[in-house]
Amino acid sequence: MKRKLETERFSETSDMYPWVRFEHYERYDFVSRLVAGKDVVDCACGAGIGTSLFVRNGAKSVIGIDVDDGALEEAKSRHQAPNLRFLKGDGRHLPLPSSSCDLFISLETIEHVENDAGFLDEIHRVLKPGGRFICSTPNREVANPGTSIADKPWNQFHVREYTLPEFSSLLGKRFDELEFYGQNPVSRSRIGLMSRIARLTWPMLAVRLNQLLKCRWFLHDSSKNHRVAPDDEKSLFEYLIICCRRP
Repeated sequence: MKRKLETERFSETSDMYPWVRFEHYERYDFVSRLVAGKDVVDCACGAGIGTSLFVRNGAKSVIGIDVDDGALEEAKSRHQAPNLRFLKGDGRHLPLPSSSCDLFISLETIEHVENDAGFLDEIHRVLKPGGRFICSTPNREVANPGTSIADKPWNQFHVREYTLPEFSSLLGKRFDELEFYGQNPVSRSRIGLMSRIARLTWPMLAVRLNQLLKCRWFLHDSSKNHRVAPDDEKSLFEYLIICCRRP
């Protein structure tokens, strides 16, 4: 029986739109190409779907961390391997020694964290010098057009959402060699129109119009529509993905 989680968490047992499932799996697939031979941390691992994929793709070791007992229970019951561990922990106080991992993964997490700077400081602490950090987050320009970083996102589980310049500036204070990727490209002209609608009428109207346009995926959708692609200047991505390095 499927259960509906009370937090925004990806699980094989929770109900969601089909494109949300495709989006998650494509992020996992993208990251899994970078794990071979590395000591990996998967922060906010949820039910461990991506965590187990990282193990299968050749990671030396993988630690999945989450604050939610129910998610960890599901992860431990579904995914076991000699080089896989699941730990309970808060991203702001990671239960890990300093300089202990080669690759730190945090997908769709930072928008939930009140103290984003403290979270990034902890990631910097546990990464080995030269270690890589991969993170993803919604792009506010697409998800909440016409709003500022101080405005509460429509998603009740998000503390804030970033634009690409804001997000890259935040990461650039602690990391270098930033590489930019994204999912679900949207034309800049469409986002410009949605931003004007939001400013002139009601921000939620633009949000609902964006969501309505996604309904076409009910008719035909596949994972290839949500593949991670390098950033370009022609469009804006609904999800921002950045790979960077601890100096």
